[in-house]
Amino acid sequence: MNDHAVHDDIEIPVKNGAVRATRHEPTDESPQPVVLIYTPYHKDDLSDTRSDPMVSYLVRAGFEVVIADAVGTGASDGLVEQPFTEAEGLHGSAVVEWLANRPWSNGRVGVIGKSYPGTTALEIAAQNPDGLAAIVPIHAPAAIYDAYFDGGALASLRTCGQWAPNFEYLPLQPPVNRDISAWAERWADRLDSLKYREPFLFQYLAHLEKDEYWAEKDVAVEKISVPTLGVGGYRDAFGGGTVDYSDRIDAPTEVILGPWRHTMPEQGEAARIDFLGEVESWFDHHLREGDEREPNPEIRYWTERPDEENYHSGEWRTLESWPVAEDHTVDFDFGPDGLSTDVSTPDSTTDRWHVDYSVGTASIGFEIPGGTDLDTTPDDDRSLTYETGPLDGAFELTGSGEVHLELIPDEPAQLVAVRIVDVGPDGTGQLVTHGVRRCELAGKIDPLGTPGTATEPLTPGEPHDVGVSLRPTSHVFEPGHTLRVAVSGAFFPYVSPPDGSAGFSLRTAGCECRLPGRFHSESPTFEDRYSFDPPQDIYSEPESPSWQTAVSHTDDTVTVSLSRAYSQQLSEATFDYKTETTASVERETLSTETIDRQTTTTLSFPTETITSRVDSSVSRSFATVQYTAERDGTVFYRERKRTAVNR
Repeated sequence: MNDHAVHDDIEIPVKNGAVRATRHEPTDESPQPVVLIYTPYHKDDLSDTRSDPMVSYLVRAGFEVVIADAVGTGASDGLVEQPFTEAEGLHGSAVVEWLANRPWSNGRVGVIGKSYPGTTALEIAAQNPDGLAAIVPIHAPAAIYDAYFDGGALASLRTCGQWAPNFEYLPLQPPVNRDISAWAERWADRLDSLKYREPFLFQYLAHLEKDEYWAEKDVAVEKISVPTLGVGGYRDAFGGGTVDYSDRIDAPTEVILGPWRHTMPEQGEAARIDFLGEVESWFDHHLREGDEREPNPEIRYWTERPDEENYHSGEWRTLESWPVAEDHTVDFDFGPDGLSTDVSTPDSTTDRWHVDYSVGTASIGFEIPGGTDLDTTPDDDRSLTYETGPLDGAFELTGSGEVHLELIPDEPAQLVAVRIVDVGPDGTGQLVTHGVRRCELAGKIDPLGTPGTATEPLTPGEPHDVGVSLRPTSHVFEPGHTLRVAVSGAFFPYVSPPDGSAGFSLRTAGCECRLPGRFHSESPTFEDRYSFDPPQDIYSEPESPSWQTAVSHTDDTVTVSLSRAYSQQLSEATFDYKTETTASVERETLSTETIDRQTTTTLSFPTETITSRVDSSVSRSFATVQYTAERDGTVFYRERKRTAVNR
């Protein structure tokens, strides 16, 4: 129950229709600043913004909070032909300008959002609408190709097993609020459009390289001119993007980087902070006249310092710019004895990686929301590994590193995955950061780059210089720990290798790991420490998914299964949500790789129950999507689509 006035589905005019939004009104009736969330994720069911702690918190802080369904979603007019378009920013900008001109607004609007709604905040800011004063994007991609392809390789778990098919069920659902006019007609139009629209999953699979399709989706962040508070997580898919876009915005920016997955900073396993207090302070300063705010360093970041008693220990620190591989780098050369920082040229060996496409199953918890880090040893044992040996002092890694490999492929196409692992005195491995690269893509994969990246087949049996960019992180390898670099041709089911990817060899004399950081003579004490206020106890713990890995002893197939389910009481109905993802591959046969996703949602109204279900499957040759909608257990809509896949 809200302790403030709520105005449902106010109509906001945009080009060719109306956006519908829920307005949460503070108790102070004088004109107040407005905070907008512009979401494609159905404000009334999937997002359920009425129960969002951030909404009620900001309203109590005196802000008008408006949550708008993006054009083509939820209660708003229109259809969505493809995700992440400039039109989203244009429509959102019209909403901002309308809000700035309301009599209950002080004329200043901020935009906030997590994930896709964080991207819409960036899209809106790139249009520079009148009235926009500040934004807060959280775990939000700005370079969309790199959100779904990692180093040019298809991020299959995220793209095929989670996001793309998950978005497909939204048009199947009716609006929750049935008091708005023409809701049934809008729903019917969306069901009808599914017959003709190409599924987002198919669109992505048809554009494996960065071409014009993807270039048009990149947010023009260099056009943003309002203050931006960006939030990223080391274990989130979009953490690297936060560092990249913040560096390109020509306006005051602050960045908070933590060890989080795709969760709010109050909900992480570690490094929990009073993030809502940070948001309130940010918007108070930029949306209200005269409200002062203590200036912060440009980057506030968490340094991981796990120990035997607390796996999640660490400390907050500050920087003015994020280090990359050219800044204060320590170079670890590969050699027959492991890793060395000795400037002398080490002896060279040629090491062979033997095909095992299931490598990665012990490392994928790094990214899964609600997941946890596992011992990486089972993956490391099936990879090429190079180690420092136990450290006498400590090594601090802070920044975005690179690994350079001299790789000799067996075939013209090749995936390579690199993982940096902290090996404790007991021999267990903790994944610190990682990177992948589709080696036959010519030139460097620019995280916010231009289109035109094309494949250039490798020459089997010949050496190739391959660079792999690592995700940003900050981590201390304590005395007695070992720094390990693990290299493989698979990272299952996180990424999918290109067709033809096989075994390879490394010539160690041409390999090095370049990490921004430094050695310490002992366990360090940092002088740049920072302190956040502790988190407010208003967010629930993120539920961990059901997560299993199984091995068939008859055909050596490895299967990873993830499932999640929850139920939520909404204002007009009960919403039930259930997902199941299954990925499998034979260890030595890439052609057997598949990933399936099933998303089922049920809206139980007093008068009827609507169940929506999307089943998708992606193999090496084909992809299918089937839409099903039921009313009280009887199917009234079904559409199945299939397309050939060439990877």
